[in-house]
Amino acid sequence: MRAVATDIDGTFLTNRRDYDRQLFDKVYAAMVEKDIRFIVASGDQYYFLRSLFPQVADQLAFVAENGVLTIDQGTEVHCGRLTMTDAQAVIEYLEKLPGVNFIVCGRRSAYVLKSAPAEFRTGARRFYTRIKEVADFSVIQDDVIFKFALNVPPAQQEEISREIDTRFAGIIRATSSGNGSIDLIIPGMDKSHGLKLLLTRWGISPRDLVVFGDGENDLEMFELAGTSYAMGNAPQNVQQAATHVIGTNDEQAVLHTLEKLGE
Repeated sequence: MRAVATDIDGTFLTNRRDYDRQLFDKVYAAMVEKDIRFIVASGDQYYFLRSLFPQVADQLAFVAENGVLTIDQGTEVHCGRLTMTDAQAVIEYLEKLPGVNFIVCGRRSAYVLKSAPAEFRTGARRFYTRIKEVADFSVIQDDVIFKFALNVPPAQQEEISREIDTRFAGIIRATSSGNGSIDLIIPGMDKSHGLKLLLTRWGISPRDLVVFGDGENDLEMFELAGTSYAMGNAPQNVQQAATHVIGTNDEQAVLHTLEKLGE
């Protein structure tokens, strides 16, 4: 084990969106001593992910926004980009979908409509440290747009995902984390893309990578890594794709597993 990558929501964080910080400090110190890299690989915004690790954020690597933004110890390794024409076409399509609310994700900030339901706007701030409420998405002119985060009726999740994949083939693709949440990402820029960049940068083989996840957007990194752990709270298909299944996120199974691996 020379590198560890973990998803955040439903994996590293408890359902209260926290973690055992004392245990993490112990586990991380042991990893540093053995020169094992720690990678945060999540669909969440980079700035939010940094805020979870205030003491060591500049020492960590981040594969953020489901793989479109990769940063190593504060240095940007890769950042995907949609053309403004493509981004606007996606926005115009999404705005016509009934019952769908969405966030436009950019390098500098995320954006949500002021007219979106209050509950959605409030919920968005739980996942985005930098977010702006705008009257219209057309005001976004000076940012790099690279992802869309959708909340859709759960019963229509698969149908909407298929329609988007067909309509915008080669521009964006849908990846689901369940419960009506869909991320639209640039094709080829999933979590495994960012992990490959980091492993190449460090001269580490994928077989020496250990990963943890709970959602379908973690499957690509399961396929990449030599060892993969699915959470006990993960769907059955995700558990079947992993080399191991451990306890739940509420049991802090990631940290306890890393503690045992470090013994």
